[in-house]
Amino acid sequence: MPNMYGLLHGYTTINSYFGKRSSPTAGASTYHKGIDIGAPQGSSFIAVCKGKITYTGFLGGGGYTITLSVNNMKITYCHVSPNYIVKVRRCC
Repeated sequence: MPNMYGLLHGYTTINSYFGKRSSPTAGASTYHKGIDIGAPQGSSFIAVCKGKITYTGFLGGGGYTITLSVNNMKITYCHVSPNYIVKVRRCC
């Protein structure tokens, strides 16, 4: 697993972990399929590795989303600024 820290230029606090949690919007118990690293709106980020961008756009509860595919793994960045949405293409 790649080191996730430092990808948001110094923002490393995990605000929500994998697993069961109270939904921040509905308050109901849900299963969270990722981790949330908090950063101010508009912060830039760096992908954890090279890969192919296979999805960009608005994805319901995930907000603006970028999905990076690497071998048999998908890395999804949710709640990104629409300013960072790029075309589906080969990255790096």
